[in-house]
Amino acid sequence: MNLQVALHKWFGFENFFQGQEAVVERVLAGNDTLAILATGGGKSLTYQLPALMLEGTTVVVSPLIALMKDQLDMLKARGITAVVAINSTLSEEQEARAMRRIGAGEIKIVYTTPEKLEDERFIKVLQSVHVPLFVVDEAHCISQWGHDFRPAYLALGSVVRKLGRPPILALTATATPAVREDILHQLGIENVQPIVRGFDRPNLIYEARKAEKEPDKLKTIERLFTGDDAIEGTGIIYTATIKNALAVCEFLTERLGMPAEVYHSKLHKEDRTRVHELFMGEKIRAVVATNAFGLGIDKPNIRFVIHYDLPGSIEAYTQEAGRAGRDGLPSRCILIYRMSDTRVQTYFLTGKYPDIEDVQRVFGTIEVFGTQESGVAMVDLRKILQLPLTKLKVILALLRKAGYIDTVGRSTYTVSEAARKNRELVLNLANYETKRSYDQSKLAMMLQYAEATSCRRRFILNYFGEIFTTENCGACDNCLRAATLPKVANIQGDGYGISEVVEHPKFGIGTIERAERDYVTVLFPSVGYKTLLASAVRRATAAVS
Repeated sequence: MNLQVALHKWFGFENFFQGQEAVVERVLAGNDTLAILATGGGKSLTYQLPALMLEGTTVVVSPLIALMKDQLDMLKARGITAVVAINSTLSEEQEARAMRRIGAGEIKIVYTTPEKLEDERFIKVLQSVHVPLFVVDEAHCISQWGHDFRPAYLALGSVVRKLGRPPILALTATATPAVREDILHQLGIENVQPIVRGFDRPNLIYEARKAEKEPDKLKTIERLFTGDDAIEGTGIIYTATIKNALAVCEFLTERLGMPAEVYHSKLHKEDRTRVHELFMGEKIRAVVATNAFGLGIDKPNIRFVIHYDLPGSIEAYTQEAGRAGRDGLPSRCILIYRMSDTRVQTYFLTGKYPDIEDVQRVFGTIEVFGTQESGVAMVDLRKILQLPLTKLKVILALLRKAGYIDTVGRSTYTVSEAARKNRELVLNLANYETKRSYDQSKLAMMLQYAEATSCRRRFILNYFGEIFTTENCGACDNCLRAATLPKVANIQGDGYGISEVVEHPKFGIGTIERAERDYVTVLFPSVGYKTLLASAVRRATAAVS
């Protein structure tokens, strides 16, 4: 079937968004593909359309159950019913019914979580049918260098091999060049040339407002909704903590009389559903939320996204801010911040990475309790060790990847045969120490964005490896304040260009991410981002050739 005909038949669209057609064509040709498409660029269609055109059952791995539900609802609204989601919300009866439909070849698209793909029974059902395409959505989750690393994603390479190595489509909206390379490596498709279609969203207006004290943030919120340049329409206000979400929501409703609701991970499911429906139906003007809200929100006319606290990275910021203005109309992305906001994000980072003592404790506990045939369950490990769940998951993924432990059932572990035979194995935690430094440097980059006095759009695009040559974007607070900006050629530090390889005597080889005036920001694999005088580095063409 002709692509345009198929697009109109199943989705009612006359034309593809930028980048979609190139991805679909590559997928239909049976080629592995990594596609980086801007938030709101219609990533889901790039696998849904091929899945409907290909023979067999396409498997789609997604990190969030809510995201799956939104996709299923959207497809069913279009009359596409040969789709199921296999995840932890199903009852035994519902799961058995869905498995029977998959095994009978009745299903075109199976949505599932990476954790569910650890279930060997599920794998056997998928092995019984033809899988023409394996889709990894939010593919940055597979990279230790990504902003939302999920340990369970590390096992996807082996799952693909168990399914007979179908073509892979990896999708994300937020991947720096370093993350792209890691995604390809983790999935075993190193030679794939990524399809990258603009991170630029010309209709988004980027702004930042600095607050000296915490109460000043609420004063800024008040000015934004009541001043001469008041925000219009509905939108989202993101906070770093539940405490701040509750405080801001109370301020909006009590002080400003604005209909608003709060959303966070500890809300009961029915409350989350209620807030979601109120927001989609425009019964409220704002949802004040932690980052638990947003993925899969298919609302094109979000007119503003305000960040009340500094996010942990440019990736997180652009993903959340990018939920605004998907209808192409002007929308405001406003960051309110204090210098002390970095403390909260630094606190979050401390619970995220293992140190050598924690890893040794986990391995030692599995050695003691995992010798039994049934192994030791994660829930028991957590009770014994009293470790945060996220940290425990990261450690278990690290031990599995290094070959120290095996899974003997869902979330149940035992010491591997290799570890039993070779007692001299030494676990290398250098990667995780580097990752800790790297994420700290990403937080520093986020602060640098907040403090920037030049074009914010250029800052974001440069960060993602895109060269932006427009002198004045006309849609960020800094450019709107300035009649003109110096030509790009005049602000490139010592003539360095984006993605150019340079060398520093202490940090080694790195890649230029930004170059402005006398400074360059370089991404070094060993330490992360460093902003330096341009004279402190030299071109390293000979060193990497």
